[in-house]
This record gives sequence, structure tokens and C-alpha cells, in this order.
Amino acid sequence: MRAKITRYEQVSRRIRHLIENGALKEGDRLPSLRQMSEEMQVSINTVKEAYWRLENQYHITAVPQSGYYVRKQPQLSQAHAPVDPTQLDPQEISLCQIFGAFQDVGKSTPEIRLAVAHMDPDFWPAKKLSRYFQEAALYQPEEAFTYLIAPGSRELREQIAQQGLSCGLDISPDDIVITNGCQEAIFLALMTICEPGDTVVMESPIYFSLIDLLRQLKLKIIEIPTSDDDGISLETLRFVLDNHTVKAMFSIPNFNNPMGFTMPSWKKKKLVNLLARRGVPLIEDDIYGDLCFGPRPEPCKVYDAKGEVLLCSSFSKTIAPGLRVGWMLPGKYADQVNRLKTLINISNSPINQMVAARFLKEGGYRKHMRRVRQQLQVQVEALRASVLKYFPSGTKVTRPDGGLFVWIELPDGLDADLLYRKAVQAGILFAPGTLFSIHNRYHHHLRLSSGTWNERVEKAIAHLGRLCARMRNGRTDDRVSRLAVG
Repeated sequence: MRAKITRYEQVSRRIRHLIENGALKEGDRLPSLRQMSEEMQVSINTVKEAYWRLENQYHITAVPQSGYYVRKQPQLSQAHAPVDPTQLDPQEISLCQIFGAFQDVGKSTPEIRLAVAHMDPDFWPAKKLSRYFQEAALYQPEEAFTYLIAPGSRELREQIAQQGLSCGLDISPDDIVITNGCQEAIFLALMTICEPGDTVVMESPIYFSLIDLLRQLKLKIIEIPTSDDDGISLETLRFVLDNHTVKAMFSIPNFNNPMGFTMPSWKKKKLVNLLARRGVPLIEDDIYGDLCFGPRPEPCKVYDAKGEVLLCSSFSKTIAPGLRVGWMLPGKYADQVNRLKTLINISNSPINQMVAARFLKEGGYRKHMRRVRQQLQVQVEALRASVLKYFPSGTKVTRPDGGLFVWIELPDGLDADLLYRKAVQAGILFAPGTLFSIHNRYHHHLRLSSGTWNERVEKAIAHLGRLCARMRNGRTDDRVSRLAVG
């Protein structure tokens, strides 16, 4: 018969578990005897006994007139070493998770940001946003910290409706639903329209996180060939629609991810009409639309006469990613989307919406975007020039009119997956082309982000070029040295 675990043993085990799993770290102060007794509903003497035993086991130490603190745990340092992101396979682990692993080990450097749609922090209007957050919390605490049920902040929706004028959208605040970033908007659209087993068509190549989302929702995927100058093949799409039961289509028509193209207006109109005649909704991701180097291109939603285009967007790429303020125009599906949004998370953070609305209302967004667009264009051109300079002859690079990405085709059948494995060992992270398809395509392609540009990034591009040269010359067994980024 097992001996009954005493109260003080229960307390000491729970504290030891927190220490061993890193929730309590070296130097952290433990709750006082009284506080711990109240939290665990035991006597103060029980807590004293638990702390005494933990002290004897060298887990904690008592500091006179101060309290108890966690001691250094050398025996745990190896067992709880952080995950090495260079050993993670992007085919098995999301590239976003690999990026997060680099952040966890304190290596979120400019070379790492080549892999993700991540604007340089210098672009973020951090000072102005900080002031707006402070003033909202101080002077409007009730509005800032309450629930704000879907469709979200009226003031923010009014500002988004006004912003729609710049791209030809004639919308009302009542047409808009505020979401937790663009990804939630896409999720809500798919959940509203589709059921497990339904078929969704999409451009190929396409954003890898969308592929993961479609798989998670157990949806079937049909990829449609896409050119890097004007987008999807309407002829192939028409054939697919005539021969398959398609529940929805997904598209990134403006500054596509990963290819960077912008679908011409005539094709957007034809696409919307083609789908409308067959009753197939279009889920449109327009998150990069404002990152234009010339006139702002219109979204497909402009040509929607039946409410069958669900437009999804966000301020994550234009203001700051951590703001997590997205929005959507769900068309005739607005009631279903609002119900689903409320069911999933009740509301978004009100204070974030208040800050975004104020930034838009006071004219900060327009001025901010002028600076972002000018600088981003310079960075895209610098990235392209460096790739053409350092990569082997025959390398092809797209030339987008906006957005964050360039799409690269390597010469002579060079394998981007092999390049990735070598590059990540040198502290460089990019998105290999195979992530952008379910059919094991694009082995000779990769996507680079231009969100950050400086000397370190140029050195990283030069290093990638040298790796390609070694691979081209058959020197695939060379030991890759750590990239010098001093």
C-alpha cells in the first residue's frame, strides 16, 4: 500500500516542478509563507516545512529579511537546454515556429528575418503607439479593458471604411468585422463557407501557412498554375470548376505571397465574374495591398456584386505585427462570421483597436505609409541587386511593384532544400520553395523577405551566393562556417 503524500510534500513537489520546468528561474523570489499558504490552502507551518525541505535539497535559499529565492540548478542546465532551431525541419515544423525558436534563443537577427514577412522594427511607429496606449489606459480605462463584441470598434471600422477610398472600395462600417490579424479573418472565412472534405482551389505557389490551415481543417486542395507576372491561369481554373465541386477559392492578387505579382484589373474582374457564375465564393487576402510602390491596386472585392468575395486584411504588415488588428469584409456571410467570431474568442483586445483607430484618424497612417513605401521600394531593389550580384549566373529574380518578397529560381537545378540546410547552420533563415505547394514542387526556388535591409543582410545574401557556387561545383560536403556578422 502506497504511503499517503503529506501536505508539505505536495507543496514542495509543486514548487520543484515549476523550478525543473523553467517556470521559476534562478533568482526568482518565491511567494511569502502567508501568500503560499493562502494560495494552496494549507497552514503556514506546512509551507515552512516544504520550504525547509526545498532548501535542504538546494532548490531554494533563504535570504534574511527578504524571503526565499530559487538557487542555480546546474544539474538541470543540460536537460532543459533550449531547442536548437538549426536542427528543425521546415517540412515538419512550421517555418514560423522555427523563427520563434530563433527568437527563444535570442538570435532573431536580420539574417533570420529573411524568412518571414517581418518589417524592420525601425518601421514601427513605436513612440506614437506607446503614447496612445498610455493615454487610453489612463483616460479611458473602461473602454480599454472591457469586452468589445464582434464586429468590433465602431470608430476603427469607420476609419477602415474611409481608407477603402484609396483602393476603390465603397464600404460602410457595418460591412466590416474586426479580427485578430489577417490569419483569423481567413480562418473565419474558411470555417463559415467550408466543411471537412470540401475542395478549395488556390494559386500555386501559395503562402505556406494557408496550406497548413487548409490541412488542419481537413479540406482538399487543388493548385492552379500561376505565372509570376499576372497570376493565376483562368483557363485552368475554368476547367477545374467545370470538372470538380469546388466550395471556395483563395487568392492573394495584390503583391502575391510568395511570387510578388499583382493581378491586372481585367483579370481580377474576369476572376470574380467566373466564380460568381458558378456560385463559388472567393476568399481574398489583401494584406500587402497598401505596400505599393506606385498607385494602390484595387482588390478583387471592388468587382463583387453578389457579396461572394470575402476580403481579409490587417495592419500587421503596415503598422506593427504585435498590434494584431485585422479586419474582413465578409459580404453576405456577415451574420455567420460575427456569430463564429464571438463563439471562438468573444472579442479582440479593445485597447489595440482604440490605438489603431486613433493612429488612422489623426493622419498618422498616411504619413507613415508614405515613408514605409519609399523605404521598402529601396530595400526590394537592394535585395534584388544583391541576389543578382552574388548568386550564380542564370539565377532569376522577380521584380514586384510592392509587398515584401522576391521569388528566386536557382540555376542548373540547384536544390533550395539543400541550400536551406546549409544556410541555417550559418544562422541564415529563408523560405525554401517546397513549402509553398502540397505537391513537392519548387525545389529550385526560394522566397526572401525585404522587410529588413542593412550590411548584415547583404553579407547573408553574399554567403548564400557562395553556398550556391559550392553546390554548383559539387562541393556539397564543405563544412559551413558560421557567418561573420560583426
